[in-house]
Amino acid sequence: MGIYSRMRSCLSDKNKGTLTRFLIETGLKPKANCKVDSPFEKGIVVFSADFEMAWAFRFSKTRQSEAEKKGLKERENIPVLLELFQEYGIPVTWATVGHLFLSECSKSPDGLAHSEMPRPGFFENRNWCYNTGDWYQHDPCTDYKKDPAWYASDLIDKVISSGVIHEIGCHTFSHLDFTYKNCPKPFADSELDTCIKLAAEKSITLKSMVFPGGTFGNFESLKEKGIECYRKPMKYHIDLPYIDSFGLVAIPSSLGLDKDPYGWSKEFHLKMIHNYLERAVKYKLVCHFWFHPSMDLWFLENVMPEVLKMVADYSGSAKIEVKTMGQLAEKFKKLTAEVLGR
Repeated sequence: MGIYSRMRSCLSDKNKGTLTRFLIETGLKPKANCKVDSPFEKGIVVFSADFEMAWAFRFSKTRQSEAEKKGLKERENIPVLLELFQEYGIPVTWATVGHLFLSECSKSPDGLAHSEMPRPGFFENRNWCYNTGDWYQHDPCTDYKKDPAWYASDLIDKVISSGVIHEIGCHTFSHLDFTYKNCPKPFADSELDTCIKLAAEKSITLKSMVFPGGTFGNFESLKEKGIECYRKPMKYHIDLPYIDSFGLVAIPSSLGLDKDPYGWSKEFHLKMIHNYLERAVKYKLVCHFWFHPSMDLWFLENVMPEVLKMVADYSGSAKIEVKTMGQLAEKFKKLTAEVLGR
């Protein structure tokens, strides 16, 4: 943990907000990797969404009771988000929990949900605590009409049929801890295989990965299954991707979009977004915005439309390109190969 992270961990939430605001106002944040030679002709902006509904919260240490509420909020927000992204012509990588491809499921004869899937051992990490019961104990084993927070095949169809060509990415089948410690390789392989199979039934090929809760691991399995890239926090907020030791493209994560806990105004949020975009333009680097579709209604109605308009204006003036994760990975690999071939 760096000096800044250690200092920040000692602050109250209020003081964290004050510190972050100071860094933004003074131009110390976002940090851009200005020393690297960019292969891009202009800045690149990426949007990715953690499309997970109730699955993300069922073992949460702080939000377990909100699981279905969060899922239903995503269901309410996604049509609005799709309209906004279509209005401004902006594609998104929708990192989708595999179970959401289902419109229904039922219990096996043994009384378990998805008994064909391996179960992790009990574990606890920074965000979740799974120490009793069955990994799929919250699965209602009904359908999207009776329990719409747990299934989303209909919403995936809306994403696919949108006027913008979005990307469907992977977020594992059951939103599990994907680390080597808590996810043995056979478990990772099964989760990925099931996601790939369900996606293929909708003529989707999965190329991008977002690790649930930042639980990085099982990179070998990703490579073997045809995944090409993943989202990752890096030293700099605005940075270049890189090709890791497994041949996968690690794409920098820049900023999560949602209402802050500090009471910031709409104007300050937009100023912050503007600073991120300006750094991407200046150094021809990647700015990667990510969000949960269950975002706060205030942010969705007041800030998100202005953010997308700002990005569209930058794109329209040829200052940036907007890419999905998969498109960026393909572009970066091509440019890297050209440089190495010289």
